[in-house]
Amino acid sequence: MENFNKQKFLYLCKARFIGKKLICFKTVNSTNDYASRLEDKALKLNKPGDFFEKFNGTVIISETQSGGHGRNYKKWYSPSGGLWFTLILLSKIKAADVEKVNLIMAVSIYEAIKFEFAINTRIKWPNDIYYKDRKICGILSQLNTHYGASFLNIGVGLNVNLSFKEISSEDTQVISNASSIKEITKKDADREKLLAGILENFEVNYEKYLETQDMGNIFSKIGNSISI
Repeated sequence: MENFNKQKFLYLCKARFIGKKLICFKTVNSTNDYASRLEDKALKLNKPGDFFEKFNGTVIISETQSGGHGRNYKKWYSPSGGLWFTLILLSKIKAADVEKVNLIMAVSIYEAIKFEFAINTRIKWPNDIYYKDRKICGILSQLNTHYGASFLNIGVGLNVNLSFKEISSEDTQVISNASSIKEITKKDADREKLLAGILENFEVNYEKYLETQDMGNIFSKIGNSISI
């Protein structure tokens, strides 16, 4: 399994600012946790404004996570071959609207998968993406505000080139209802191209939402492919 190619991704990604800064790791505990620590360090420097100007739109990605998790710190299986990343955004949204941005990311992933693989997935409001009855993606958004500086970390765990047929017994319960793009399509996917598509979609969808404050355009893109 080849590691994620940063230079290839930067060449492919046509987004204006989302993903233009990419921090890559071979392994971390959690990309969301790393983003929070990075932000805490910036706040200690008493320069949160400088931090956001520099890091707004930054993506933190890791080949593996030792402590990947979803809501309520439920374990997320994160071996090599997936897309485990966190997007950092300068955000003025209210806590009550975080689920909307979470859904915008879900729709952006839904669009990218449909475009790249002609696969129709289903969004389970507001955090998960399924193919039939199997979960292939989880999203965890966390809004943090300190001293007037607000940042939104959007963590994504997307099962791409993974096989769940041979797993250790200790992980069986964790991924009992999981699948991956590879298991669905029967071939490896181009992770760099897929991530570029996701982030390009997100930038368009997110900026449209900020402009209109209307989720109608987002819901129109997925039709009946959403459930509670």
